[in-house]
This record gives sequence, structure tokens and C-alpha cells, in this order.
Amino acid sequence: MRDILDQDRPMTLGAVKLATVILGLALLMAALFVLLGALLALFNGHVIMALTRLAFGFALIIFLFVTVRLLGEILAALHRLNDRLAILGDDIRTTSRVASAPPETDGE
Repeated sequence: MRDILDQDRPMTLGAVKLATVILGLALLMAALFVLLGALLALFNGHVIMALTRLAFGFALIIFLFVTVRLLGEILAALHRLNDRLAILGDDIRTTSRVASAPPETDGE
């Protein structure tokens, strides 16, 4: 995954987590608007419409929040896996010489 402004630099794990937090705050604001709309419908005397709006609104927002959190966690896990694979690839590419074991001698 790449950074939005710099296409040559990979996106950091902190930027992914910050994006999920910002989207979570936006969903919280949307939940407040759903609650406000349900309260206005309730005060206008539409009880069934208020309960329906509240149930469907919160269900949609919770679904979106859980989906975004899971996708963020998957992206973070892939980021960590990519780091580990890069370290492993560097270790494999470096040539290391294995010293042979010293010859065994009988002490007797």
C-alpha cells in the first residue's frame, strides 16, 4: 500500500491506524445524526419509524465500523508480515560461511 501523496514511498503502519481512527470518528458522528433523526421522528409522534430508523441506522454503522476495523487489522498484519519477509529475504541473500566443526580427538 502506498502513501497518498508519495507513490514511491510505502504507507506506514501508523498511517493505516490513523486512517481507521479518523473513519471511526466519522462513523461516530454519523451515529449521532442517526440518533438525532430518530429522536426527531419520535417527538413528531412516529414511534415505529423512529425505532426502525434507529435500528437500521445503528446496524449499518456498526457493520461499517466492524468491517473497517477488520480490514485495518488485516492490513496491519500484512504490513508486519511484509516487514518479516523483507528481513528473511535479506538474511537469505547474504552469504554466510558455515565453519566446519573441529575434528574430534580422542583424549586417551
